[in-house]
Amino acid sequence: MRQGIVRRVADVALRIEPDRSAVLEWILHTPLPSLGGQTTFELACDGQGERVIALLNALLLQPGAAAPRLPQARVPH
Repeated sequence: MRQGIVRRVADVALRIEPDRSAVLEWILHTPLPSLGGQTTFELACDGQGERVIALLNALLLQPGAAAPRLPQARVPH
């Protein structure tokens, strides 16, 4: 794992969700369907943390009135 990638992901995620505990929970435990269902931490350990940063930056750049939210796993109905 590249040094500091989890920190970099957290820094970008904190621009979306200011609650540090929520960001940590998201990094460690939330699967990302758009990135193969792995968690941010798993992706970072696999050398794919830049994909998460790109996803978060894309959310931040989306136009619209609604504030961006951290990606969540879809809950089956």
